[in-house]
Amino acid sequence: TLVTAEGGRREPFHRWIPYKQGFSPGLVRQFLGENPRTQKEWASHPVLDPFSGSGTCVVECARHGACAIGVEAIAALVFLAQAKFEREFPPLPPGARLESRTRACGASLWQEIADRVELPVHRAALLLAVGRQFTTAGRANRGARALEVVLAEVAAMMRDDLSHPLTQINRVEVGDARRITPIDDCAIGGILTSPPYLSRHDYAQITSPYETVYGYWYGVQEYVEQVRAEIRLKTVPSTLTPTLSLEGRGSGEIPSRTVAAAEEAAEWLTKIGQAKLASVV
Repeated sequence: TLVTAEGGRREPFHRWIPYKQGFSPGLVRQFLGENPRTQKEWASHPVLDPFSGSGTCVVECARHGACAIGVEAIAALVFLAQAKFEREFPPLPPGARLESRTRACGASLWQEIADRVELPVHRAALLLAVGRQFTTAGRANRGARALEVVLAEVAAMMRDDLSHPLTQINRVEVGDARRITPIDDCAIGGILTSPPYLSRHDYAQITSPYETVYGYWYGVQEYVEQVRAEIRLKTVPSTLTPTLSLEGRGSGEIPSRTVAAAEEAAEWLTKIGQAKLASVV
């Protein structure tokens, strides 16, 4: 259970996002327990999560007084992770509690609410509520309850967790894990992360509900489309897996199209002198 997100579904802050691609906060606790350091030592050499996702690592480190840095390519996830470091959850403005007459607006309902909330923590609540209208795979959930009902529940959950705010405020920022320039060499005390499984999950679809609402406020649609396009380009489709014949030998029907992720891996293997492995890739 340490390598799945199931363990955090009921824990404060971790329960905000049902992000099944994450890992358990128990894994972070184990990591910290096996690497005992003072708060001052962690401050000078923090933990790094270069694929921060929903923020499991940075949040759990904060719960234990350890400094951590999270880097994530998807701005909406960074926004939600940052909301976990707020100090309180003020009451939602009256305009965010819509009357029943607006319930027939369908997909535009979230936009009506979005126009009425201004505080980042309230906007994070709406993002989470909209996300709960979809499955963990990013597909519309036909059995989802009314958005305003879910929003009220999410607000109550966030208010409960933020009534005991995290004592350590950790840094989460939008960035590319391949080019983390603001961090000095030898400045990291440890790396704890879960790289994306591009051949298994469509991250563009999974995060689309969050990105859509986030982009409505912050005008990052062009950036969102760029990130989603790059994610999809690097997703290895199952059709690239060679099929086996009845005799147990490869059918040989391997498409000639090369995936960007494979090209990148092959280039790296060639650079380190592993030409044979590069040709296999």
